[in-house]
Amino acid sequence: MSASYRRSRAGLLLALVGIGLLGASGCGYLKNVRDDAMDCLILGVGYTPAVAPTADGNKAVGFLPPSIGAYVELTEFLHFGALFKGSADLEIDRRAAGAVVDVRTKFGLGPLHHIKVKQHVIMGNAYKTEENQMDGWREHMRGLRDPIFRRPAKELIFDKSRPLRFLHRGWQDWEVISLEVAIPEPFILHSGFNFRVGIDPSQIFDFVMGLVCIDIYDDNAYRFSGKLQHAEDGDKR
Repeated sequence: MSASYRRSRAGLLLALVGIGLLGASGCGYLKNVRDDAMDCLILGVGYTPAVAPTADGNKAVGFLPPSIGAYVELTEFLHFGALFKGSADLEIDRRAAGAVVDVRTKFGLGPLHHIKVKQHVIMGNAYKTEENQMDGWREHMRGLRDPIFRRPAKELIFDKSRPLRFLHRGWQDWEVISLEVAIPEPFILHSGFNFRVGIDPSQIFDFVMGLVCIDIYDDNAYRFSGKLQHAEDGDKR
């Protein structure tokens, strides 16, 4: 057996041991890397039915479904288009993900824009819902306000029917580049369809830095051990 072969086998063994130790004791690292990767993207697809189920029973949406328009964001400072839609969506909105009822109105031209989003979460991860182990992290993000606009670092929950303020996603995500399209189909299905996609170049850099355990945005939710970094007093998991 050659020396080079023995060195290669030893190197492979060390790599496998390292991966095993990382999975066993460094699950917090893996979760933070996952969250940083998700922060780079916005993906969503939705459907507006002809008849929608509600808490008060089924309601007719009508022959012309509320799903129309196209909207482009080129960072927080450039907006183009108009869009209105109400639909059931599956979405990944940065590190928040779930199934939501999403009603939104957007119109903008250049730096001037109006955005209103209200969501009811049907099912979501801990970042998309409240009263869970991420409440401490949310308070930390809302406490990291920028000194100019006084906006929180990151907002992932939109549950109030009101126009959203400037930097509505939080100052860490002002560079989002996104496209949203809503299409009505009133002739056969009496339904609407929509999709949205976005990317944040700055979050890609944050993800790369996170691979070497550098948290430039202070948005990690977990310690390397896997424990929560901003746990509530009653939740130290």
